[in-house]
Amino acid sequence: MSPTVTAPAPLGRLLVDSRKITEQQLEAALAEQATSGGERLGEILVRQGALSEDDLLECLGAQYSLPVVKLNRYLVDLHIFDAFPQRFLEKNYVCPMFRVEDTTTVAIADPTNIFVLDEIRRLVGGRVQAALALPKNILEAIRHRANVIDAFGIDDIVEEVAETDVQIVEEKTDDLDNMEEVSGLSPVVRLVNFLIYRAVSEGASDIHIEIDEDELLVRNRVDGVLHDVLKPPRSLHAAVVSRIKVMANLDISERRLPQDGRVRVVFERRPIDLRVSTLPTHHGEKVVIRILDKDAMLLDLDTIGVGSDLIGVLDEQIRRPNGLLLVTGPTGSGKSTTLYSILTRIKNPGLNICTVENPVEFNVKGVNQVQTNEKIGMTFATVLRSLLRQDPDVIMVGEIRDKETGRCRRP
Repeated sequence: MSPTVTAPAPLGRLLVDSRKITEQQLEAALAEQATSGGERLGEILVRQGALSEDDLLECLGAQYSLPVVKLNRYLVDLHIFDAFPQRFLEKNYVCPMFRVEDTTTVAIADPTNIFVLDEIRRLVGGRVQAALALPKNILEAIRHRANVIDAFGIDDIVEEVAETDVQIVEEKTDDLDNMEEVSGLSPVVRLVNFLIYRAVSEGASDIHIEIDEDELLVRNRVDGVLHDVLKPPRSLHAAVVSRIKVMANLDISERRLPQDGRVRVVFERRPIDLRVSTLPTHHGEKVVIRILDKDAMLLDLDTIGVGSDLIGVLDEQIRRPNGLLLVTGPTGSGKSTTLYSILTRIKNPGLNICTVENPVEFNVKGVNQVQTNEKIGMTFATVLRSLLRQDPDVIMVGEIRDKETGRCRRP
């Protein structure tokens, strides 16, 4: 099916209703449009100084139910860009951005040109997701990608990383050895791959991508402590965050609200899950990537750092026939590692062990693990009440988020 767009309301009315312009400004622009020979209303309003280009783009996105992207020259993958004739891109103000499985995301300036969208679909041979961008930004990105190879100057950073060391897997984990498709990736994609590669290699639990007024900073949390890793050019921030959002199937146009997603990567032939969290800050979005590497995780109380004087006390507590044990501490202190180590230590065929978690970070064989889903009503309290009817011997609750969870009793 060809991509289609619909206009739910006239642009002028949307602009007035959203208080971008006044009724008087709209009337003046409509009067000029009647004698301008077909100039568009939005262009007239911008030229008259009644409306900014950014505000016009935002309202066009609302009018046609399309995401808006702050396109820049860094937000383009080379192997996608090369599938389009440059003359076609410049003539129609189209800039290809990313391809995830069979869906190609392209930035366009004119959402009403159905013929251009049909031609894009024919060229890519799959589904097309359109996003709105300013015409001048589209032309800048097109011409930069066409005339400049290696736009970022960061290739030296990732040269030491072999292409087979890390692979991003979108929505699936097959084809682990097919690396031809990543050989032509843009430097931003290579940079993100490098950051993941380095963090996993160092045994980091989290990657922090932070921006302030002066710089972009990448830090890794290793053994509970954050360490500076890299300071890429600040101008790469939007491209790096957008790439991570695409990987985690998040909305690249939403920068005002926090978002959460998941990614699976393959590192040295073993799958690793990544949890992605974005947070709007004063200077831009901060991204934290939690690394869930089961092979690197030590699930043994004797080796995770618990003092020898506490092992005996903890052993006595976890082997009691009844009672409650709380594990608390700040982020990165080892709460999850401790809980999973306890489950590994006490599990045996004679016990029915159940967990309720969000998310299930590691699969423990012999333990019944349940993941919550608040969108469908599967909260911690709801799942916990159901588990109490499952004849459990041991229950592990990942978080006590509310009083209902804390007070839950057997029915």
